[in-house]
Amino acid sequence: MKFTFVTSLLATAIIAFPLEARQNISTGTGSGKFPAHYTTDHTLTKHTIYMPIKPSPDVKLPVVVWGNGACLANGLRFQDFLTEVASHGYIAIASGAPNGTGETTSKWMTHSIDWVVKHAGKGKYATVDAKRIVAAGQSCGGLEAYDQKNDPRIRGLGIFNSGLRNNTNAVANITKPVFYFMGGPTDIAYANGECDYKNLPAGTPKWIGNQPFGHTGTYRQPYGGTFGVAAVKWLDWVLKGNATAANFFKGDGAVAAGWTVESKNLDKIPVAAAP
Repeated sequence: MKFTFVTSLLATAIIAFPLEARQNISTGTGSGKFPAHYTTDHTLTKHTIYMPIKPSPDVKLPVVVWGNGACLANGLRFQDFLTEVASHGYIAIASGAPNGTGETTSKWMTHSIDWVVKHAGKGKYATVDAKRIVAAGQSCGGLEAYDQKNDPRIRGLGIFNSGLRNNTNAVANITKPVFYFMGGPTDIAYANGECDYKNLPAGTPKWIGNQPFGHTGTYRQPYGGTFGVAAVKWLDWVLKGNATAANFFKGDGAVAAGWTVESKNLDKIPVAAAP
């Protein structure tokens, strides 16, 4: 997929952030019960891997493949947010090496999925679960996630502050669950995400939530802030079948947390489906 003008707008929005908002800030090892960090692997040199420091041999780790805002090839761009995700029992693979430069494409995300399938269950990745993968990303990274929509190896899409808007064909055949985490009317991608949500097929499980944080969200707040909390609950439901997490979206949990929401077909997403 060529993102052209849409990508240009979303990339500009990220690059225009004040410098202090673009620095790599870390508040440690996350708030979950599995203290996490980032690491690298010589077999995946263009990526950054977030995972528990000491994975429990009894806990399987589902996978999030992540695309950065502005399609930046810096795997630390969302360090605090992704560390938080990993601390709740996940492995998150960001496109881009730590402090890398240049731009990514959606193929980098596909390479992450290929790598997971090849290495899951082996060595230090013995507990990684290649059967439970989602693709997600922020802004331009969300557009990269869309490109994984037909990959049978993923279970869903997470679109953060992103959307295509006028390219209705891009979302017309998506059947996997799609969750949109948006920044309200001041988010440059607000109209894009809202439009995409409405253009999804009638039977597709979908949820869209807005918080008034604009395009930057809360990713650089401690533990990823409000967006970090919602992202973990989304993963806990879609990848682990957690009923409490499901109720956050199906009940009034998200609204109580400040999200303005709309949803459809959420009953099609399994609860307690994780092995």
